[in-house]
Amino acid sequence: LSGDTGQVELLRYAGSAAATPTSLSNITMHSGASAGNDHHVKLFLKARAAVTQGDVLDLTVVATPHSSCTDPRTPAPLTVSWNVTIATAAAWVKESRDDDSASGSFSPLRLAASSARTATGLAFHRNSDACKRVDVALSGDTSHVELRRYAGTTEAGSQVLSDITMDDDATQSGSNQHVRLYFKAGAAPTGGSILDVTIVATPNAACTDARTPAPLTVGWSLTIATTSPWVNQGSDVATSNGPYSALTLAVAAQRTDTGLAFHRSALGCRQIDVALSGDTGQVELLRYQGATEASSQVLSGITMHSAATPSTSNHHVKLFLKARAAVTQGDVLDLTIVATPNSSCTDARTPAPLTVSWNLTIATAAAWTNQGSDDSTSDGPFS
Repeated sequence: LSGDTGQVELLRYAGSAAATPTSLSNITMHSGASAGNDHHVKLFLKARAAVTQGDVLDLTVVATPHSSCTDPRTPAPLTVSWNVTIATAAAWVKESRDDDSASGSFSPLRLAASSARTATGLAFHRNSDACKRVDVALSGDTSHVELRRYAGTTEAGSQVLSDITMDDDATQSGSNQHVRLYFKAGAAPTGGSILDVTIVATPNAACTDARTPAPLTVGWSLTIATTSPWVNQGSDVATSNGPYSALTLAVAAQRTDTGLAFHRSALGCRQIDVALSGDTGQVELLRYQGATEASSQVLSGITMHSAATPSTSNHHVKLFLKARAAVTQGDVLDLTIVATPNSSCTDARTPAPLTVSWNLTIATAAAWTNQGSDDSTSDGPFS
């Protein structure tokens, strides 16, 4: 053998089995030879042959009559040319459902609260001209995510992640499938983290075309948002004006301002719902725009943002004791205000609801005391 022999070898065979001896000289090649003595040679590519895609290996085998052949009819040596073509692997190409773009960053709070899977927007739907049947596997930060098999927009009946036909031209209805990446129900990734996952697509063992490509590795990243802190927007007050006189409150014809006010929001959410609980019988929350009572007293969807446009849309809530509040001397009214991002807040940075505790102290009226010249006994009787 000569030519491009670096990655090939000739082996001596008897029928379908490797022959003994293995020498490439004095080989009996005769169909009429006694059993087991008719040998031939076969050309093999070596194990782990290092060949280049698109190459053609040009080889020449020269068959020379052995020196033992003395018959005058013995022919001249025979030269036979062989070519071994190395295919060029077909490229992986995207089909219609493939998507490398995640649906933005994700709220860790919504993920943790979800009772169903959350779509990431990522999907794998690729093949090659040589292989339409694909096995997929996921690795990396997989504890919070999973792959689901789909036919169009519907989950496939089988969720086996091997031998998936990925072909927009598939003729059988429902046979063109792909996989999508989801967060698991109740997934609890850490805020501010990035989940790096890798999908490896491997041509199924049924793909025997020489152009079948090597496995494809695709990296995906999922960004988990950091929730924003609640920030004072300028009119938040956490300290009351108390203590308060139960006697004064009982006769007050108007509400009494406690001084307490809530005016906070966060990046990603400026529309706030508020609710008051606790000892609420003698108090009330009122919605304010600056120093003026707002025209709407609805306590949901309140824009709390110092940079709101127009500025008149920047509201807050204030706590008042009701007119003629019937409170008991020495009491402490324990109140809780819960601020919840409005349902219109969809930014992944939206924080969890905030709970703030407020206390109103009702004073105990001081007793009247003798200052030294007080006398409650008369000098009588009198004439």
